Amino acid sequence: MSINQKQLKKAGAKAGILRIGAADTRQPDSLLKKLQRRAAEGRVTPFEEQNLLARISPEKLLPDCRSIIVIAIPYAAPEKSVAVSSDQPRGLVARCARALDYHDVVKDRAEAIIRIISDETKNPFHYRILCDSSPLVERELAFRAGIGHIGDNCTLITDLYGSFTVLGTILVNKEIETGEPSKKTCINCQKCREACPTGALQAPFIINPYLCLSYLTQAPGVFPREMRPLLGNRIYGCDECQNACPLNKERAASPFAEFAFNYFPAEPFLLPMLEMTGKEYALTVGLTSAGWRGKTTLQRNVIIALGNSGDPRVVKPLARLLENDSRPLIRLHSAWALGRIGGSGARFYLEKARHHEIDPAAREEVEISLEEQ
Repeated sequence: MSINQKQLKKAGAKAGILRIGAADTRQPDSLLKKLQRRAAEGRVTPFEEQNLLARISPEKLLPDCRSIIVIAIPYAAPEKSVAVSSDQPRGLVARCARALDYHDVVKDRAEAIIRIISDETKNPFHYRILCDSSPLVERELAFRAGIGHIGDNCTLITDLYGSFTVLGTILVNKEIETGEPSKKTCINCQKCREACPTGALQAPFIINPYLCLSYLTQAPGVFPREMRPLLGNRIYGCDECQNACPLNKERAASPFAEFAFNYFPAEPFLLPMLEMTGKEYALTVGLTSAGWRGKTTLQRNVIIALGNSGDPRVVKPLARLLENDSRPLIRLHSAWALGRIGGSGARFYLEKARHHEIDPAAREEVEISLEEQ
């Protein structure tokens, strides 16, 4: 027995999901062409499935898949003003990474939807829940399911919550009535492209992830040197293109209690994060969607933000890292941050590091930072 749109939306509403739809398993030829173009232009990241055919083949994930349910969950809680009790440097965290890990929320609500449908149809069925880790193109599926339209900044924009939603897919071996793709489009204001700090939005619907600060804050290893000044005080993610979007101005706040409390503050103090223990990380950042990336990558971002602060008070904490931290990646970025701040104090510590740094990449960063003083 198939499930119609009314039944699906009713099940979603019972699970607290107001934006839900379904798409069939046939992927349009145009999608493969888009993916091939991205690959040819070098816009595929290591985070993505490299096999393009796997990205259009739901049957490889659930062999008897017949339909794909898509849900959109809003994560943007009402903004809270930050009490300014100190002038110490602060960072900035993207909205999606502040509260409880949205992957867990998506999976819990998706399981609830499956239980509701199974109970009401008296017919258990096979399913698979995916969120972010799916090789399938979730935004394309959400568009085809009628949940929203894809904006010029490559985000899915819903009529109720704007683009501040996360997507989940449920592959099922049951026929479900498909949604109607939205006929809405962006208004060609180009505000998202103008707001992007790095020019990552190269044209409508085209983003270069290697210029995107959201991607770069998550990518491991050395942060590209030419991009570090553009990071500003961001330490995880970037919301600039979404904040600039007029279609987000009247969005509804998330009603989900799971997103009401920020385990990772919106504007955390930066210096304490340099000394964060593993346990402290696990009880704060580790509970959010930023937790998967690990403490070292986050501290790398914090160090860059401290360098961009230009605050001479952070020279000594950065110097301690440069002298004593066992991780070459941290020493390398500490050298850059000291060079970015400049001044006689920073130069003193860089000169010391020139004589004792043994890692080739970190030593090169020390030399470059001294040359630029």
